[in-house]
Amino acid sequence: MSSTTTVSTYRALLKSLVRSGKHNRLQQLEQERKKQIAMLTYQRMQLVRDQQSFKGKSSLEQSKLIKQLNAVGKKIEELKKEDLSKSKQLLFYSHSGHLKEIVKSLKDDARSLEHLKDISAFVINQSEYEELIERYNPGLKMSQDEKVQRTANRVGLQVPE
Repeated sequence: MSSTTTVSTYRALLKSLVRSGKHNRLQQLEQERKKQIAMLTYQRMQLVRDQQSFKGKSSLEQSKLIKQLNAVGKKIEELKKEDLSKSKQLLFYSHSGHLKEIVKSLKDDARSLEHLKDISAFVINQSEYEELIERYNPGLKMSQDEKVQRTANRVGLQVPE
């Protein structure tokens, strides 16, 4: 088997894995960001409690708490403003080295390279299938809160927050 066929197979497989995994990694990054925001919000609440308990104490301690409070507030705002869809992490496949070794070990076996091409086509088709399912049946991936909100809107009610 020629080297160009091996390289093209590797590139096609890598491209399909990156494209199909982008949506899932974007959701993971979004969940991680929500966790970080929740942790920082909790930390900010603790700092406010500490600040209230230190009233009447030294101004040095209060100024430290205020600085920490401002820093935590800035971190929260940065996380909220960050656009995860432009993240560089979404453009790369984390296990590309391992994949490269597999393709190199199979470069003389035409049947295995054909199998890798089929895997690439399957990954592309599977990601398109998931996208179509999500587009035309959005209720499958909705959280319970979103389902309740949509049902309430459908009958003309508002869900209290």
